[in-house]
Amino acid sequence: MRRLICALSLLLVIAPVAGAGRVVVLTPDVADIVVAIGAARDVVGRDRSTTLPALQAAQEIGFFRNLNAETIARLKPTLVIGSATAHPVSIWRQLDGLQIRAAEVSSREDGRDFATAIRRVGQLLGRVDQADRLARDWQAGMRERPATGIRYAISYDGRLVAGRHTAADTLIRAAGGINAAAGLSGTKVLSRDAWQSLKPDVIILCAHTAAVHGGVDAFRQRPEIAATPAGRDGRIHLLPASDAMMISIRSPDVVQRLRGL
Repeated sequence: MRRLICALSLLLVIAPVAGAGRVVVLTPDVADIVVAIGAARDVVGRDRSTTLPALQAAQEIGFFRNLNAETIARLKPTLVIGSATAHPVSIWRQLDGLQIRAAEVSSREDGRDFATAIRRVGQLLGRVDQADRLARDWQAGMRERPATGIRYAISYDGRLVAGRHTAADTLIRAAGGINAAAGLSGTKVLSRDAWQSLKPDVIILCAHTAAVHGGVDAFRQRPEIAATPAGRDGRIHLLPASDAMMISIRSPDVVQRLRGL
């Protein structure tokens, strides 16, 4: 049903916005695209995690994981765009009910349709050529590297770990690595004892969750972490959540960084 709603919304909004519209961007990954193709001046609303200088004049609409249709409607947008990372998933149905033109430009939280999302944003904002160039460059940067055999575990806060069908899994595979948590589907809470069974060579933690995991040094000293190859070799690193847990136009650079860890 959710995919059907997404498909119908795209059919309704495939025509570009005429002139300088009033665009609200729900998610930071799509905000990056809008700025990269030179359409920032049309944006009147953004989520609070979007901190791009080009969009600082746009009003905040809340956090992209907890959106409210009425708050968005107050900005009188001519177009609302975002990705599958926008929550609640009912936000698209709510916007449709308010007769607001809206497009979910991707349907996969693992980001495997991100190049398609770039091109859809370009179509919607009348910047097809710019979007096509960006999509081609992004796809080239995300080509899968030769296998290294390195086992990565990407965790939000030392408890939630990214398994299959996640953006983190996409990044690991593009880097030529093995997702140590591939036995899980989605992002799941991992027990302390289960960490040892993953046997990760590299562990990535989200930098802003230090209050939960205690920072790299404290996390490494946990007995179950110290017993892993990553703990023994000191291969525990911090990345921004927007890089480690989301696919964006920066993902090719993140893949290169993962290869270097």
